[in-house]
Amino acid sequence: MKALIISDIHSNIYALEAIWEREQDSDIIYCAGDLVDVGPFPKEVLAWVRDHNVVCVQGNHDRQVAACYREHTQLDRMLARAREWQHHNAQLLDEDDIMFLEQLPRAVDFELDGIHYGMTHMYKGYNMIVSRHAFAKFRAEMFTNTNPEMITHLIFGHTHRQGIHYLSDAMTWLNPGSVSYRRQDDPDQTAHYLTITDGSIQLQHIDYDRQPLYQYVEQVTLQKAELDTARRFFGPRE
Repeated sequence: MKALIISDIHSNIYALEAIWEREQDSDIIYCAGDLVDVGPFPKEVLAWVRDHNVVCVQGNHDRQVAACYREHTQLDRMLARAREWQHHNAQLLDEDDIMFLEQLPRAVDFELDGIHYGMTHMYKGYNMIVSRHAFAKFRAEMFTNTNPEMITHLIFGHTHRQGIHYLSDAMTWLNPGSVSYRRQDDPDQTAHYLTITDGSIQLQHIDYDRQPLYQYVEQVTLQKAELDTARRFFGPRE
């Protein structure tokens, strides 16, 4: 059994397709949220996720784009200098896309090779679980539709920090990192993800062609801060 674990796609279809080209022998795909926002191609990502039957949870950016769609009926009239990626993404999506984002669960649990996993987008902001007590408390609060004590591994997204963290043999949490981009203190431009094959967890990354993303960013009109971030992660490095 092989599972592909991804998170924080952020409307980056090029990185997503590069990962799949390498990992298409996966039996199932899980995504820990943030399918859209902060990237150019939300509709393509949502179509891909549906076509591949990806098991997803809802991220904070998924909620934000959906809310933006609901609240801004005149998105096309916004001043260009006020537009953010969420406005850009909301304008490209339709009612079916928004309903898909709104109906994503906040948490799911599943079993792989005898190991029980719980997946949700984030713990508490950018904080990390650093004790067994906090792990057990969060597990009990978040996963109420199952016996939470069965869950020995938690999967988070949100921070874009790839890693595996062991609190004990029976309490582990992991983050596949972001498919799309890193934090400002990490210059790595590759796509991050992880695989679980017959119970073995492997952190993965892959380089991909970012030129189409950079070309799009150079043509779209958004707030300067939004564009500067995109240029840093998708553009050429000296």
